[in-house]
Amino acid sequence: MRRMHRASLLIGLMLVLAMISAACSSSSEETTTTAAPTTTVATTTTMAFDLTASVDEYLKALPDGYYAIGDVQVFKDGVAASSALVIDVRETSEYEEGHIPGAVNIPIRTLAQNLDKIPTDSQVYVYCASGFRAAQSLASLGMLGYDNVLSYKPGWAGWTDAGEEVSTEAAEAPVVGAPDIEPALLAAVDGYLSSIPDGFYSAGKADGVLEAAAAGTALVDVRTAGEYEKGHVDGAQNIDIHNLAMDFDAIPTGSNVINYCGSGHRAGMSVAVVHVLGADNVKAYGGSYQSLVDAGAPVAP
Repeated sequence: MRRMHRASLLIGLMLVLAMISAACSSSSEETTTTAAPTTTVATTTTMAFDLTASVDEYLKALPDGYYAIGDVQVFKDGVAASSALVIDVRETSEYEEGHIPGAVNIPIRTLAQNLDKIPTDSQVYVYCASGFRAAQSLASLGMLGYDNVLSYKPGWAGWTDAGEEVSTEAAEAPVVGAPDIEPALLAAVDGYLSSIPDGFYSAGKADGVLEAAAAGTALVDVRTAGEYEKGHVDGAQNIDIHNLAMDFDAIPTGSNVINYCGSGHRAGMSVAVVHVLGADNVKAYGGSYQSLVDAGAPVAP
């Protein structure tokens, strides 16, 4: 009887151990299957667009001549040889009174909104009344990546003074498709162009520039250092147009500013550049440095 009792106890103990073992095994499997999986999260870093660097790249690549055509015959030959698109950036009312034959009208304030009509792979010329708006248009398109645009600097005044043919027949620009442009850059350029006020940031005539300077307006000479050193308006600060983006902080902020250059062309270009970069206190003199001297500007060697 004792042996049978002991045998029963051993059998019961073995059953209990087997149940405990099974329970532990089940618990281990459950822990393994319910553990949270390891997750790897992919992260993407988006580089912010650098407007200053983009504008600087354009300025540093400006060639001798600054994309300006000054001779009417050279202009006519260039248009004929390349079947170029000629854009009149004056107001529609000015265009309707008379324009260069075949020229299409895209007023300067609407340029960035009509890029689908401006090709990137063939020659384009821009002109205005005197060359000042054309210079701003040239720089604006250049900052957007157009390296195929030239400015007919004498403008409508130079064309008519040369006795060239005049048209009142409107021409339409074919739609060629807008290029792919960084949205932030396009917004900055369009923001400048579309908000240009009456006067187009022109500082007026030489006498007015000198009067403004005498009253405290700062003058910035955007010619090269070599040109500046040969003679400049006394008190004028030199910031070569090639360096305007990188030296943007050097532009005076405590007063109004007038940019000038050798002929007015670079000054017109520069006013577009600095406004796109955020300056709102800058105008430009559309005449030459020599005309300032002739008007009595004090000159420093």
